[in-house]
Amino acid sequence: MTDISDQPAPATAPAIAARPVRWRSAGWVRTKPVIVAAVLLMATQLCWKAYLLAHFYFRQDDFLLLDRALSHGLSLPYLFSFSGGHLRPGGLVVFWLVTRLSPYDWPLASIMTIAALAAAGILMLRLLLSLFGSRRAILIPLIIFLFTPLTLAGLSFWTTVTDWLPLQLTMLAATSCHVRYVRSGRLGHVVAAAAWLAAGLLFDVQGALVPLLLFALTSAYLVPGRWLAAARRALRSFRRAWTTYGVLTAAYVVLFVIRLQTSSQQPINPKHVSSVLSLAATMLRVGFVPAALGGPWRWFVPGGDYGVAAETPVLTQVAWVLAALIVSASLCYRRHALRSWLTLAGWLLLADFAPVAISRLTELPASLLGADTYYLADSAPVLALCVGLAFWPVAGEQDPYRVRRPRSVRLTVSALALTGAFLVGSIWSGVTYLSNTSSARTRSYIDTARSALANARPGTVILSAPTPWYVMYGGFLGPVTQTSRVLGPLARERAGIRFVTAAKGAVTNLMMFDSRGRLRSALDVGASSVRPADSRTCWPVGSAPTRIPLSALVFRYAWIIRLSYSGPATTLQLELGKSVRDVVLPAGQRDIRILVTGAGSAVVVRSLSGEPAACISTLRLDPALRR
Repeated sequence: MTDISDQPAPATAPAIAARPVRWRSAGWVRTKPVIVAAVLLMATQLCWKAYLLAHFYFRQDDFLLLDRALSHGLSLPYLFSFSGGHLRPGGLVVFWLVTRLSPYDWPLASIMTIAALAAAGILMLRLLLSLFGSRRAILIPLIIFLFTPLTLAGLSFWTTVTDWLPLQLTMLAATSCHVRYVRSGRLGHVVAAAAWLAAGLLFDVQGALVPLLLFALTSAYLVPGRWLAAARRALRSFRRAWTTYGVLTAAYVVLFVIRLQTSSQQPINPKHVSSVLSLAATMLRVGFVPAALGGPWRWFVPGGDYGVAAETPVLTQVAWVLAALIVSASLCYRRHALRSWLTLAGWLLLADFAPVAISRLTELPASLLGADTYYLADSAPVLALCVGLAFWPVAGEQDPYRVRRPRSVRLTVSALALTGAFLVGSIWSGVTYLSNTSSARTRSYIDTARSALANARPGTVILSAPTPWYVMYGGFLGPVTQTSRVLGPLARERAGIRFVTAAKGAVTNLMMFDSRGRLRSALDVGASSVRPADSRTCWPVGSAPTRIPLSALVFRYAWIIRLSYSGPATTLQLELGKSVRDVVLPAGQRDIRILVTGAGSAVVVRSLSGEPAACISTLRLDPALRR
């Protein structure tokens, strides 16, 4: 059996080995089996990712950015405005193009994502061939990059896709160009690398750290000698590249700081060391290490359509033990393996942990932020490269191993077993993600509203109200959750459909969207109480809370609760979602109306006057139409 690690190029021909693989040269014929296998892997990955994307849909911030794109032109203030703490002019261009082609078109967004994933796979293969040559072992880091669950959660959120996926693309392209410059000395490769770096900065601020990654890789593996001495030689020998990258990055940092002054979200100073340590521990223990080995296998779903990594007691511990064994084996076997792992650790610290710690730690619990693998999605190509560098020498590297390599059969079996386990775990993590999350409600709401607007009469007047929380959560996104903002773009331009915030003037048939996206008369939008399950004809209310279910989930709005009750005089407390109202009820059989602003699928009532108390026969919620 052939050794999967393959042998490094002979020491007598370093110049030949160092040449980058040319796709149309005679050497391509010799590498054809590797390339064919790589193409099959990339095609399989694209089919798998297409299957995943078919189950996802736009969510939360996606609608915010789509609305902004619809209401703005490609002006500099629009492109260089902060959104969610990010400066993303490149991503805003993508959103603008999508809205002009077909707003809220998830298949179009998915096609663009698949195309970018295909390009990223090709760039990774090209970089691996340049660094390591045509050895079959490069299929292992390629598999890690293509199938890692690190990108799974981020793939289900298109706002984040337009951050980390372009960063991956530009990072791989810039690294490939930089490697060619180091080996050839041609200034044109520096220009190309700088152009890719600039493109990456347009999508995500983490792009400013790519030059540091390039320097680490250059000094660790492309320049011989001890790391510190190699770093000094790399600085001197390739100063044109570092100067170009440094000037570009410095200009971006200045622009970022200037524009940051206009952002409502500013960097924060974490007040508690414990929360910082909790974030770091969760990000490594629950997020990165299991995902790097095919996990996390199980997900916690706080919102229904998005999942974060959940700790699996046995598998998480096994993953840590396995990771320790892999790192230890590389340190014993490969002379410069430590450099690779330190490079990966540095990227995780600076690019993934630090931005979350200084921007998000006061908004959400550290345990939840650390388990969100979206923040680790950009590390996928760095992980794949560092795994390759930890085990195999780059083309032309001299004396790469500390000890004599193991027998080929043992090494091949071990590599295939670990790679197979990684693939099985990755597929299982994807399947469990789909089984625990669902975008069906949001997709149904938008599709129902689209159909309703298409069939609405010309000149229809619609009372704007917040969308359901699962479409856009008003607690974070505020007034942009109104149906006039989210659903307004779906209305026909020539139909004369108007959205209003209050019922003013002579409106004969005021319409309103309900919680399912149906367009109904505003007077019909609301919910009624469900009859008690037993033979009782009313809901008895005492000092203990009584939950009265509603016939429909009502969105957050100003509702008039019409209450029919009988009983002695009492003070009644009503809860609708987070809203609480106290109302004094006189004795007898009466109907009363209470104004409450809230959302939910039930009204919770209890008597503040003790026993006996009222008995509620019917309860009805109607929208409070402001005139």
